[in-house]
Amino acid sequence: MGRSRQRRIEEVIASEVALLAALLVVALVQTTLLPRPFDVTFNLLLLLTICYGLIAGTTSAARWAFYGGLALDLCAMTLFGLHALALLAGTVGATQALLRLSRDNWLVPVVGVALGSVIYHGVYALLSALLVAPLDLQGYALYVLLPDTLMATIPSLPVYLVFRWYENRVRRSVPVDVY
Repeated sequence: MGRSRQRRIEEVIASEVALLAALLVVALVQTTLLPRPFDVTFNLLLLLTICYGLIAGTTSAARWAFYGGLALDLCAMTLFGLHALALLAGTVGATQALLRLSRDNWLVPVVGVALGSVIYHGVYALLSALLVAPLDLQGYALYVLLPDTLMATIPSLPVYLVFRWYENRVRRSVPVDVY
């Protein structure tokens, strides 16, 4: 069954602006409200985009990652596009690597978020070293990559299950304009 009519351009623009605003709110929450145990930030946008990408596919997740990365760049006051490129690489890398695995396997989100976090931090460290300043890779891996990967991996399964439940619920809904 699919959609019976094309969406108007106004509807598409409105949904994209709403998505951008929602991801901007998530970026604001990530940079200002979330606690930082041991001075490590919790990468909420990475967790959400990878879990959403494992459910909805790479193209939708890439859109989420790009918008979320730009919002994170605005909120964190870093080089514009640095988080966007790193988040995009982490999300696309993790979702493409796990594309053929079953959505019912509970290890998929855990492995996906861990892999995406490693790719994200690898790209972020590379771009920071090239564009901003030299970076101590051993210190970065020990004090940023490892704790952030663990903090993002722990809640990955519940977030993934919520996304999967919502997607199954929406997919089973009956359209209103049934004749």
